[in-house]
Amino acid sequence: MPDTRPGTHMTTALALPATTRAAADHRRRAWYWLSTGITAAVVGPAVGPGADEAGIGWLRALALFCLGCGPVAGAVGAAALVNSRHIGRAVAAHAWTACSAVAVPPSQGPPRVVLRHPADGSLIPLTVCTVAPRYHLANPEPRGVLWWAGDPRTGGVIAPPGGKRLVRVRPTRSEHVRRRDAEAAVRHGLLDRPAPPQPQLAVLGPADQADPDLSYASLAEAARRFSRPGTDGRPAREGPDVRSVPWWRVRVLLEISQVRPAAVNAVFAAVVLLLWWLWAKDLQNHIPLLAGILPAGYALRAGRLALRAVPVVKALHRAARAPAPVPKRYVLLPGFDYGLVLVLFPAHGGPEALPEASLEVNPPGAPKRPLQGMPPPVGTLELRGWWGTAPTVVPWIDGSPLWPRYPYERVNLDDQRERDYFGALTGRDQPRRAGGIR
Repeated sequence: MPDTRPGTHMTTALALPATTRAAADHRRRAWYWLSTGITAAVVGPAVGPGADEAGIGWLRALALFCLGCGPVAGAVGAAALVNSRHIGRAVAAHAWTACSAVAVPPSQGPPRVVLRHPADGSLIPLTVCTVAPRYHLANPEPRGVLWWAGDPRTGGVIAPPGGKRLVRVRPTRSEHVRRRDAEAAVRHGLLDRPAPPQPQLAVLGPADQADPDLSYASLAEAARRFSRPGTDGRPAREGPDVRSVPWWRVRVLLEISQVRPAAVNAVFAAVVLLLWWLWAKDLQNHIPLLAGILPAGYALRAGRLALRAVPVVKALHRAARAPAPVPKRYVLLPGFDYGLVLVLFPAHGGPEALPEASLEVNPPGAPKRPLQGMPPPVGTLELRGWWGTAPTVVPWIDGSPLWPRYPYERVNLDDQRERDYFGALTGRDQPRRAGGIR
């Protein structure tokens, strides 16, 4: 569930607890990298000469490793600390604003985005300032929305909806590039997108809180409003039929299982260690040994994740092949954190029907084009799986599965947080009507 509740707007971005935690985590990571780099840069020269005189090969190799990697880690930490200070100032001085956004693929360098401010419709071209592993946070899909806190003249912070992961941005400097990015965003339909719901903070009591309209008709209208022409219904890349191949042949399941990164790092570590054993061991050169230990550590970490993920993936694969499907009506809404939310309704019901369950699923396309092959925003589906105390189900739409990110959840509309969650998904807060939720 999101950390916001519809009702009143925030004063600054730090009013949102998730943003406060994210800013503190960013600052803590920056200090960690800086202190690690400084420590390594000091330990290397201090230990190296003594290890060389004593003939301790592995300690000498460790000193050389620290001497080479310490300044790099320190530079990363210093840059992250600068970014952290800019992030802290931006979120302390500005409120979150949800903006429609388009990512502009750069020919080289960091990614760029163009935001459309919901108040005046102005376009804000920005350049991302972060390390490559965090570039994906600047991608607004599948929701097409980024949260923005800052000044278009000096820069600020963007985040995926929810404000939990912060990325510093600055204005794109070249006027020519700014104009070109704005034109590309217009061609991608930025001006035609609906205004997104704005981040809000819960400070009103339940008696003052307006309930959103969660009827099938209202949620279907919101789903059609979020559906963007040109992205839905495009054929996705053909893949194997999940009912006739093992689970590791299904791209999404293989990604969820974490088997691939575990295997790649394990193979790389084994090759490096084998080369060291065959050629460098007798030369007392232990640098390849250290180079093999790092991917071995990554392999162990990914392996632990795979041990937990593989049973879940196997259960999803078995559920997708279950013989007795259960039909449901659905409404497909953009979720938070790059997901999609299927809101499920009884197969036979009118426009006033209320949701009975929800299921957050992965977008159907590849990571670079997540919206490719999107199903219609409203329609009917088949749920295949096993309906026990903890249901494991996979939805099928038009003969293709959408793989769940989280377990199947029955909706409890007596819970205010769940009503607020669906209201935040639709961005529509309706006045309270007599007789409760419609």
